Amino acid sequence: MPQRSQLFAVLASPGWVALLVAWSLLGGTAWGQATVVQAPIGGHSLLLPNRVVCGPASEGWTVGEDSRSVRPPRAGSERVGQPVTLQVAPAASGCSGTQETLTLVATGAFPEVDPASVLLAADEGRLELRGRGLAGAQVFWPGPTRDARMEHETCLDTGPSETPQPCALPVRRGVPADVSLFLLPAGARFGEGVLTFNASGRRLESSELQLRPSRVILSSVLPGVPALDLSTGEGRLALPHPEAIASVDCGPARCELNEGGVSVRAVPGLVTSLGLRVRLVPRVFVSRGEALDSSASAVLQLLHCPVELVSGPPLRSAEDMRVVVRVDPRCASEARTFHWRANGEPAGVTQVVREEEATFVLLRVGRLGADRLTLTATRSEVDPTVIATTAADTITAPYPRASLELPGFGKIDFIPTNREADLSVASPGERARLVPLSVEGAYSVRTEQGRFRVRGDENNSGFVPLRFGYRVEGLPQALRSVDLAVVYERTQRALREASVPAQLSASAESEEPLIEFLCADKNGNPQRIHPGKPTRIPFDARDSCRIIIHRERLRPEDGLQEIILEVEVTSASGSAREAARVNERMVLQPGGEPRTFWLKNVLEQFDRIVVRVSHIVDESRYLLAAPSSRASLPSVQWSATVEGSRLRLYATATIPSGLYRLNQPTGQLTLNFGLLSRLTLLDEQGKEGLFGLEMGLMGVGLVQTGGLLNDYPPTLAAVAGLGIRVPLGGGSTGGQAALSIHAWGAYEFREAYFIKTPDGSIGREVGRWALIFGPSISLGNIGMNL
Repeated sequence: MPQRSQLFAVLASPGWVALLVAWSLLGGTAWGQATVVQAPIGGHSLLLPNRVVCGPASEGWTVGEDSRSVRPPRAGSERVGQPVTLQVAPAASGCSGTQETLTLVATGAFPEVDPASVLLAADEGRLELRGRGLAGAQVFWPGPTRDARMEHETCLDTGPSETPQPCALPVRRGVPADVSLFLLPAGARFGEGVLTFNASGRRLESSELQLRPSRVILSSVLPGVPALDLSTGEGRLALPHPEAIASVDCGPARCELNEGGVSVRAVPGLVTSLGLRVRLVPRVFVSRGEALDSSASAVLQLLHCPVELVSGPPLRSAEDMRVVVRVDPRCASEARTFHWRANGEPAGVTQVVREEEATFVLLRVGRLGADRLTLTATRSEVDPTVIATTAADTITAPYPRASLELPGFGKIDFIPTNREADLSVASPGERARLVPLSVEGAYSVRTEQGRFRVRGDENNSGFVPLRFGYRVEGLPQALRSVDLAVVYERTQRALREASVPAQLSASAESEEPLIEFLCADKNGNPQRIHPGKPTRIPFDARDSCRIIIHRERLRPEDGLQEIILEVEVTSASGSAREAARVNERMVLQPGGEPRTFWLKNVLEQFDRIVVRVSHIVDESRYLLAAPSSRASLPSVQWSATVEGSRLRLYATATIPSGLYRLNQPTGQLTLNFGLLSRLTLLDEQGKEGLFGLEMGLMGVGLVQTGGLLNDYPPTLAAVAGLGIRVPLGGGSTGGQAALSIHAWGAYEFREAYFIKTPDGSIGREVGRWALIFGPSISLGNIGMNL
C-alpha cells in the first residue's frame, strides 16, 4: 500500500487536477460529512466514530451492542447495491429528536487485479484488465470538464471467479494519458460523502482504490499536420497529449514544453524545416502498427503565411469538390501566385476574392477519397518550400433527400415534361444547403419567390437523378453562390408528362369545350347540344349529328388524356339499336386536327341519342389530388331526342278475355279474337296516351261454355269505340304487349237469332247492333306516326 507521501507525489504530477477531484470525492471525505457508508457482504463490523445508531438496522445489517458499529450482511447476493437508511446522532441523548440519517450499502467482494494486465488505449477508448472476482466490478474516471460527473463502466460476468478472467471496458476516446482510474466492487457508489470499507472493517484511502495502468497506448502524440506557424516570430505547436511528453528536442531551435503543447523560439532564419523529437513519460507508448515506441519524431514545415479552411469539412466522393481557404493579410498579395496541392495532387486556383483585410482563395481539389484533406502552398512549382498548410477531416458526401410536388395534386415521383413542379430538399447539415442544378437536355431549374421549380425537357425521356450543388453559408458574398461540390440523388426519376384530367365541357360561356355534340337545326345550321340538358332535334336533321373531339384545344400542361366515348341510340319502344352503338377507348395528345365521329342508324321519330365521354380511371397516368378524386374525374353526357308527330295510327292483334255484351241478350262472351286499328296521341318522347279511338274486326263468342249466351252463335263483328291501353314493360309506342279495356259499339255479321220465351217458344229477333265492354291483351304495334 503506498504511503501518503507517495500520494502527494502523484498529486504533483500533470494529472493532479483529476486526482484532487477524486481525493475530495472519496478519500478526503471527513466523517462528519459522510452520508454513505459501504462495505462488502460478509465483512467485519466497522466503527462509526462520533456517531451513535438510533434504532435497529434492516436488510441483513446489524448494529453492535455499543450502538457505534454496524456489520454488513453475512450473505445474500440480492442485497448487493441495495441502500439501507439508518438514523444516527452525535450522542445517545440526541436520538429522540434526530433527523440525521446515514445510508448503508452492501457491496460485492473487492476484485483482485493483476497489475501487469492493466492496459489503457486512450485514443481508442479501451481499458483492459485481468483478475479474479471482476464480475460487476466498476471503473470510475473524471468527466471531460472540472464540474462534470464521474463516468464509469461495469465488467460483465465472464466466468468463474476462481480463475483469472479478462475484462474490457469502453472509456471516453481521447482521455488523458494520466487519467485517474478507480476500481470499486459491484454495487459500490462513488461520489462526495461516500466512505468505503474493506472486508476487515478498515476504511480505504483513495490511493488504495486507484487503478494504475501498466501501459498506456496512444495513437499519436504529434499533430496531424506537421507544420509550424512562425509568422509572429514564435511558433506554438499544439499536441494531442501534452501530459504524455517528458522531454522535447528540436535541434538548432529552442523548444519548451508548456500547457497544451510546445513553444518554439530562436529559429535560424535560413531554416525551412525543423526536426522535432519527443520522449514520453514512463509506461506511455505510441503505436506504430504492431510496434510500440516510447518516443516520436516529425519534420515540421516552417510556415510564414497562416491559412485557414473556411468552407467547412470537405466532402468525400463528391464530384468537382472545391474548398475556400482564408489567407492571412500579411501574404494576401501573393496568394494568387501560390502553387497549391491537395493531398499531394495539384489544386487549381479558381477564384481569389478580397474582402476587407482578408483574402479568400477558391481551390478546385477534384474528387476526394481520403479521410483527410491536407492543403499545402509553395511559392512556385520550382521552389518546393512550403509557406502555408492546413488540413481538415473529410466527411461523406450527403445524399439529397428531395421531393417533387405538383401544386394542387400532391407529391409525385417523376419529373414532368409538360409543366413545372415544386422541388424541396432537406438541409444537409449546419451552415450547408443544397441547390438543384439544371441538367442540359434532361431538365431545367428556375427560382420563383424563393421556391425551386423543375421542368423536364419535352423532347427527352428516360430516367435521370436530380443534381444538386453543395453550398456553405458564411462565405464572402462573391462566393456564396459557388457550388463547392456536386451531389446526386440515389434514385433515378422518370422524365414523362404529367397527365391532369382536363375538363371535357366548357366551364364558362366564353370557353370552348374540348368535346362537342352537334346536330343541325330546322334551318340546317349546326347547333351545339349542351350537356345535361335534354334537346330535341328535327327528324330531317337526324343524319347531321356528330361528335367532335378538339385535340387542338388540349393544353400541353394537361398531358395525355385517356377517355372512353360511348354512344347509345334507343327507339321509342326502348329497344337499343345495336348498329348505332359506339364504345371506343382513345388516348388524346395535345395538338393535331379535330376528330369527328358521325352518328349512324338514327332511323325513326323519337329515337333517343345518349352520348357519354369520361376519363378512364388510371392512377398510373393521371395525377389525382386524393383517393376520392377517382370518383370525381371530369365526365360529360348529352341527351337528344328526334322530333316526331303527336298522333299515331297503328294496328294490333287483340285477344279480349270475357267481353261483356251489355244489350239483350246480355252475358259474357268467353273467347274472342280480332284485329284493331288504334289512333292515339303521343307525348314529346313518343309515348302513346292512355286513351285512344279504336276500330276493327272481332270474332266474338267463338266458344261458349255456358251462361246466358250459351246458345248465342259465334259471329264476326265490326267494332268501333274507345279504349284505355296500358303497355306492359315500360309503356312506349313500340311496346309489343299491352293490357287494354274497351268500350265498343259492334255490328254483328251473323244469322238471325231469336230470344226464347220462358215456356220455350221462340220470341223476338235480336238486332245486329250491340254494346260490348271488357278487357283484352294486345300484341304488336304496326303503324305510323301522322
